[in-house]
Amino acid sequence: VDVDDYDALYPHAASRHELQLKGAGRTPFCRGADGRAVLRSSIREFLASEAMHALGVSTTRALSLVVSEEGDTSTRPWYSGSVKARELPKMDDPRLAQYDDRQKREIISQLATQAKSDPDMMVEEKCAMTTRVASSFVRIGHLDLFARRVEMAQMKGGGGKKSPSKEYVKETSQYRELEDMMWHACYREYYRDAYAPYWETRDARGAATALMEGAMTRIAKMVGGWIRVGFVQGNFNADNCLVGGRTMDYGPFGFLDVYHPLSAKWTGSGEHFGFMNQPNAGYANFAVLVESLLPVIDANGGDSDVVRDEMLNKAQTIFTDAVDEVMRTKMGLDCGGDDSAKEAEELWGEMEQLLKIARGDWTLFWRQLTYVAAEYSPAKSGKESAGSYTSDYYDGMLTMLLGDEDTNPFYDALTTENRASLRAWIERWHVALAECYRSASERSGDAPTSPPEETMRRANPKYTLREWMLVEAYSKADPGKSPMNPFPAKGGDYSGVHELFELCKDPYAEGSAEQHRKYYRRAPDESLRAGGTAFMS
Repeated sequence: VDVDDYDALYPHAASRHELQLKGAGRTPFCRGADGRAVLRSSIREFLASEAMHALGVSTTRALSLVVSEEGDTSTRPWYSGSVKARELPKMDDPRLAQYDDRQKREIISQLATQAKSDPDMMVEEKCAMTTRVASSFVRIGHLDLFARRVEMAQMKGGGGKKSPSKEYVKETSQYRELEDMMWHACYREYYRDAYAPYWETRDARGAATALMEGAMTRIAKMVGGWIRVGFVQGNFNADNCLVGGRTMDYGPFGFLDVYHPLSAKWTGSGEHFGFMNQPNAGYANFAVLVESLLPVIDANGGDSDVVRDEMLNKAQTIFTDAVDEVMRTKMGLDCGGDDSAKEAEELWGEMEQLLKIARGDWTLFWRQLTYVAAEYSPAKSGKESAGSYTSDYYDGMLTMLLGDEDTNPFYDALTTENRASLRAWIERWHVALAECYRSASERSGDAPTSPPEETMRRANPKYTLREWMLVEAYSKADPGKSPMNPFPAKGGDYSGVHELFELCKDPYAEGSAEQHRKYYRRAPDESLRAGGTAFMS
């Protein structure tokens, strides 16, 4: 086989996958560390990647998890049971006296996202290896690295002052490495759109442009999916962003309990990697990809300034639309039309404030709203106008939304004002839901129209992999040895891991009565402040 014949060496029809071993030992990229992973983090990655797949969000997969039983251990910094989130001011704190109650709650909510601490002890834990699987693991950071080398070669070739010719740049080994990496990404991730149309003629400029277009759409869809299911990646920089728009590197991740736009488990996330800022982080990563491919555009006769402006302007719309579409779908208002989209935007804006102030549970709120949509479905009643319903009708919706002691989606008791706001919101939302369904039914003619609760059920999972669930599972598997726990239980109990694995397989289903009792509930109060559960380093 000709070594230059890429299609012969790696036939696309073979549906090839790449494997990575996480925790297998030192590599050239482990930055002086031991290259090992502990069982705790490996269980988290294995379960989270499979959960994300079942949730319908693009992700790397976990092929296997192997533990070093009675073998290697590693010592890692972690949290004792005494580490809690820093105490927050109370509503009657004199430092907040100048603010009204709503402002006080907003301030306390904001401070809650910052009340994190670092680990306070070293824990000896079992080592483990996770096998990751994906069509490729090309990160935006890879292309960024090679593009920076091209930039250095350009400076050297131009004596640090004048840009060298395109012919000079294309002959450098640094440029050839960048273009080779680009072609590899095109082949592995965007074969039909960015590889097949351009490879035969070696149209690198066309391939680079198509690669940008494909990555833009996929990354935007991925971060939209994160918002939909309440996932926070935690450290979403260009090195942790795959060109293929696939979730990876499940380190300091977390699924939301209490909603806040800046929520994140990792102590180092800051505001820029907070929950609702993830689309902005995704856009920033895409901008790095664009900059990394501009040397290819320039070297092949293109105008990098024009391409940059076109791509980044288009991406702003694509990333914004991805989040807007997700929020419309979660409310059942994805029937199309400018009026419906505007109403959905306003409804989300109102509810976002209430979820933040009253500390709403992201998963429970949207699933409870789905149950309200099913019980009071426009497809059942056929009524359309607000005048068709009595006040008691909407009161019933509110009661259903608020669930029982475990499934009430608010961690704080609703004030009279907040309860009234929620009641008014439900009425406005249901009127919009009925109008959306009516409009969709008219457009479909004689064809059946899917009721809005079905769309909502597919958008709003009942079960997500919350950290308090994971802590219980991995603690049974390996409680760890520490100064606080010098003679731990033997461990090796993987029943919790298997239980969560089964739960993750169908997160949109109702589940068994036992699953509902154990896992469809607000997070335990103590878990919202505990180090290693509420936050982690």
